[in-house]
Amino acid sequence: MLKLLINGKRLIPPPHRFPNPLWYSSSRIISPQELNLAIDFLTKSLGFSQDQAISTAHKLRRFNSKQNPNSVPDFFKRSGFNGSQINSIVSSFPGVLSMNVVKTLEPKIRVLEGLGLSPDEMIRLLSGPGRFLMRSLGSSTLPVIETMRSILGSDENVVRVLKKLGSSPGLPSPKCLGDNVELLRSRGMSREAVSKLMLMYPGLFRRKRSSLEALIERVEGTLGIRIDMNMFAHGLYALGLMSDEKLDAKFGALRSYGLDDSDILIMARANPLVLALSELKVKSGLDYYMKELGYHPKFIATHPTLLGFSMEKRVRPRNAVLQVLKDKKLIPDSFGLYTALWKTESEFLERFVEPFKESVPEICEVYKNYLRIPTKADG
Repeated sequence: MLKLLINGKRLIPPPHRFPNPLWYSSSRIISPQELNLAIDFLTKSLGFSQDQAISTAHKLRRFNSKQNPNSVPDFFKRSGFNGSQINSIVSSFPGVLSMNVVKTLEPKIRVLEGLGLSPDEMIRLLSGPGRFLMRSLGSSTLPVIETMRSILGSDENVVRVLKKLGSSPGLPSPKCLGDNVELLRSRGMSREAVSKLMLMYPGLFRRKRSSLEALIERVEGTLGIRIDMNMFAHGLYALGLMSDEKLDAKFGALRSYGLDDSDILIMARANPLVLALSELKVKSGLDYYMKELGYHPKFIATHPTLLGFSMEKRVRPRNAVLQVLKDKKLIPDSFGLYTALWKTESEFLERFVEPFKESVPEICEVYKNYLRIPTKADG
């Protein structure tokens, strides 16, 4: 469990949301004297290049060398961060140099340590666009973590979610998180399903309640996927990425290949993530499967995962290998590509390449020519 104690004392986070408004105030520009002091500190104390130091210093609104800016990197070093990690944090969030270590910075780092995160794991949160260090600990971060734990059931799962949110716009607000959990439960989603949704797509919980409610209506109304169905979470994610106009365009592209609306809905209900694929990827897949391999639209509709496989790294190389084996009568002509595509790389090599490298030596070259990576046959 998360221990909110430092040196045996209960953690009482500061009530303010931002440690120092002057870091973010657009009304103040760092003075030339402060700018030079900041550049000098970044280059001499942290080893920044001149260009990197200038760029980072210009993000500051104030720099006071008398406030001992070394106290922040020194604290990070004591907490197990290396120089590269410290520089990453400072370059992405220069305001950290003005934070009060004892009152503001240390409590936030100790919370992450209490969850079991190492410096390597923390770095995405601390240097990512979510501005973790800017959030109020008492009124924002801790309530969110506690709500997540109550839904996810363990600190390990909370950490999994935090890692996913580290490179995104950040944690949801306590209000959005609470409102959305209540909304999903009121619409009939089980507690277990809410937990799975949070683990898969935590960014959905950043939405305002009204936005998530409208998205639920779209998934149920447009795709016919109810909230109690297994594919509902993927439907929320897929439709959450696109407007109605973009969805109509995606349907239009599929129709142009002979799929009717019923085919498209069958496909979307089987795997809504197909709708999240780029139009270029979808068309590339349909061109290959339908025009080169002769697949029927109905087959594509009932096997939508075909469109998600990488054409260059999986589909074309594996089909080329299968074709060689079929030409040599080493596997039946009826053997389907779809079955081979689901195998892992090692499974595919063991089943379709390694057993034939002596009797069909060209099979290794066929595969390598597509992948341009060595196979086990080289060793």
